[in-house]
Order: sequence, then structure tokens, then C-alpha cells
Amino acid sequence: MSVKMRPFRFKCRVKDVEHSCRHGNDDEPRHPARLSECITDIVGATKGMLFDGVIKSPANNYQIDISDFDSQLVRKASAVGWNEKTLPKPQELGDIPNIKPDALLTQYGLNITVEIEKSNEKTVWFDFIKLLMLIDINVADFGLLVVPCNYAFRTGKWNLFTEARYYRWCLERFAKVDVGSLSKIAVLGYTQQVQTPSGWTNLDDSVLRTVKEQAHAFFS
Repeated sequence: MSVKMRPFRFKCRVKDVEHSCRHGNDDEPRHPARLSECITDIVGATKGMLFDGVIKSPANNYQIDISDFDSQLVRKASAVGWNEKTLPKPQELGDIPNIKPDALLTQYGLNITVEIEKSNEKTVWFDFIKLLMLIDINVADFGLLVVPCNYAFRTGKWNLFTEARYYRWCLERFAKVDVGSLSKIAVLGYTQQVQTPSGWTNLDDSVLRTVKEQAHAFFS
């Protein structure tokens, strides 16, 4: 019988959190006042948020999992009054697909649906669609899309915050999505840091290589 491998863990944190839905030199889109209040709460609560990076095995080039980011965000939101709400059952979703947001937060009768995209820039398209659908059927009043400014991979990094704002602009400009509907969604970007022997360091491809080298030594 094979023995289950103990995972390699490393500490991560959120350095900066910012809200912007503006693409390029465009003006910042306006949001409903209650959504703006929620944005202020979440941005303030998640600055400095700690979360774990996990490499479960050498498989898939030491693939990194940061699945507890979601639960840590919910915990931080709860500390400022935004409590997690039970996700809707499939039969409550009407004609839309059986989709589940990463979190559903509530306070004072206001529901906020949250999508957290950690790595795949192309999935951002579907994140926007999920948020729009859940708002349209009144599962949520507003939506938050949370993305990293520095997703690192073997040969570089992606700024999903920039990409998400560009995709939002494309939905308005080319797909003709209603401006009022898009105003109910806000994009939050954050910078990822990793704890290294020299202190907290912004995640990039070189830091990623160091982490994977540490994992290689750990599993050897």
C-alpha cells in the first residue's frame, strides 16, 4: 500500500488590494453607492491577508494550489460584517446552468457574489458571465471579481487585473452588455507575496523557481 505524501507548504500574503474597472485612459466607471461601500470594506479587510501555498507532490511540475485563498477572504470579510451565505440549490437557478460562485456574502439584506480567479486569464470571461447571470436572477445584488496582478509561471507573469479590466471593456464595447449591469460588478486586484529567507517578496517567475526548488528538496 502506498503512503500518502506530506505536502510542501509555503506562506503567502496579499500585499496591496485595489479597486479599478477602468481600461486604459478611460474614466473610472461609476458603481452604485452600496457596492462602493462593500468595495471599501473588502479592500480594507484583505490587505495583508495571509494564505497558504501548497505543492502536494512533484506531479505536474510541482503544481501549486492556493485553495485556501477563498476561505481566508471569506473570513476577513466576516470580520467587517460580511457573512457567508448558503449557496443556492441548482433548482433555484432557473434556466441558467448549475453554477456556483466562489463565495456569496451578505450584510443588511444585501448579497454580494464573489468570483476569485487565481491563474487562468481566459476564464475571466466566464467569471463575468457568472456574475451577470447571478445578479440577473436576483441571487445577488452585486458582484466582485478578485484577481492577482502577478500570477507567475515558468517564464514570466501575467497581470490578470489588467486583463480583467480589458475584458470588461470588451463586453461593453463589442458584446454591447448593458452599462447598468456592468456597473454592478467591481474588479479587485491584489499583489501576491511569498515569504522567503530574505523576507516577503513579490511573486514572479524567479521566486516561483525558488519555491519549486525548495519543494524538490522537500520531496527528495
